[in-house]
Amino acid sequence: MPQPSASMEIHTSPPEAAPVRLGERIASIDVLRGVALLGILLLNVRTFALPSAAYSSPVVAGGETPADIFAFTTVQLLADQKFMAIFSLLFGAGLVIFTSRAETRTGQSVGLHYRRMGWLLLIGLCHAWLLWWGDILVGYAVCGMAVYPLRHLRPWAQATIGAALLIVGAMIWLGMGSAVAMGGPEVVAEVKALSAPTAEGLAEEQAAWAGGWLDQAPMRIGLATTLETFILLAWVVWRAGGLMLIGMACFKWGVFDTKRRPLFHVLMAAVGFAFGIPLVWHGLSVQESCGWSGIDVAFANTLWNYWGSIGVAAGWIGVVMLLCRINLAAVIRSSLAAVGRMALSNYLAQSVLCGVIFYGWGLGYYGHFGYAEQLVIVMGIWAAQLIWSPLWLSVFRFGPMEWLWRSLTYWQVQPLSRSSLHSSA
Repeated sequence: MPQPSASMEIHTSPPEAAPVRLGERIASIDVLRGVALLGILLLNVRTFALPSAAYSSPVVAGGETPADIFAFTTVQLLADQKFMAIFSLLFGAGLVIFTSRAETRTGQSVGLHYRRMGWLLLIGLCHAWLLWWGDILVGYAVCGMAVYPLRHLRPWAQATIGAALLIVGAMIWLGMGSAVAMGGPEVVAEVKALSAPTAEGLAEEQAAWAGGWLDQAPMRIGLATTLETFILLAWVVWRAGGLMLIGMACFKWGVFDTKRRPLFHVLMAAVGFAFGIPLVWHGLSVQESCGWSGIDVAFANTLWNYWGSIGVAAGWIGVVMLLCRINLAAVIRSSLAAVGRMALSNYLAQSVLCGVIFYGWGLGYYGHFGYAEQLVIVMGIWAAQLIWSPLWLSVFRFGPMEWLWRSLTYWQVQPLSRSSLHSSA
């Protein structure tokens, strides 16, 4: 990482390598990123509201009523891993956009890119260790560093390598399940406890999240460390890295562009949902038949959603691209685009809001809301972000965290307010 100068200077005109100007943004990508950002909260809220095992098992907690079971099943079918897949695809597309513009202006991008990923890694570590263990920014930063050298490959090569990484990741996950099954009774019992925790385990989580910020630290840091090491190497780098490469190819093919014929996105939505939903539904049925507990529940059975979620994600992309063509949806598109342009700020804000609502250092509603009631909270946060994002961007060029990230990346304090930028023109 290049060494910064001793002080950061304020520039009121863009340097040679500068953040993307508003006129250079691709509106459909901003809208799609906004949809994905809102969508991931449907799953992330569970990790604040309930024991960690309840994320993927309705029998641990939160599924006491028919409304809860319906909410759980619907979210699993349409959202679990789907919006994270979209984010991964868009991260790959964004990497191509960022580096190509930097290379056009300065002839190189390596320093800027790795400094940008380095700061994202630090932001993610702070997010995970200080606020919420389920952070994904660390994984994205690592994958972004890894796939950078492949950004100039032809799209078919990027898509092929990306698909190969996905296959390798699935094989690793399946192999780990087999290894656990042969690991002896103690290993098997330990893994089963992840999906069906003991009363003592549930009580330990309850005590941690109902406690103060310092009381939560051992649980928070322990879970975050597992996610940033074991899960990162066994799952995230293959899944997210593969999808990033496919996202690069999709960007070059114009998949995220409304210049494509409408029929393309109609077919994308239809084929994606037709392929993905049956796979995900079958996976849920298999999990239920296993009683939501066991080695296969943690490993082999999850592969139905591993693959099906990619199809459903493609379906959502097709729907959003069609939405971007509808004039009557202009206000909705504008709000979603604003959420997408402030994705980092809004992602971290979701963690802050959920922490305030559910954790002991806030209102302390951990364990009080089932899956259906959580959706009401999610919709409230959605409404807030759909309102505050366009209001903020009507005054400022970037979201607050986007501004900080850009200033650190370019090691120059970027103009934040729109008025300061216009006055310097």
